[in-house]
Amino acid sequence: MSDYKITVNIFIHLLNTQSSLFSAEDRITLMKLINNQPDDIKSLSDAISDWLSEHPEVDEALAEFEEIGTRAPGDKQANTNIPKYELDKKNILNEIQQSSSSAKETKNRLRLRSPTF
Repeated sequence: MSDYKITVNIFIHLLNTQSSLFSAEDRITLMKLINNQPDDIKSLSDAISDWLSEHPEVDEALAEFEEIGTRAPGDKQANTNIPKYELDKKNILNEIQQSSSSAKETKNRLRLRSPTF
């Protein structure tokens, strides 16, 4: 898997598994950012990487999933614990929208569990 595909795949995985890392404002910004990109993996990966450079908490979470393999230094190797997602513009946009729902559901569950005084 290319570095571009790895970055996009892990990013989608974060949207699915750690949606609390993304604020409502982040999701709006990401929707606009992705919408303005051509539907090719390099452009999408570059846009996501640029966004990550301004969001160190998400960037650190993404880095935790990256593994340095036995290839040349700096080359990324896909983490085999992460499912392979469809890596196209439409799917990324869908995942951003779905992560918003997941974040709301998690907040609602936490609110229901918390005792009120």
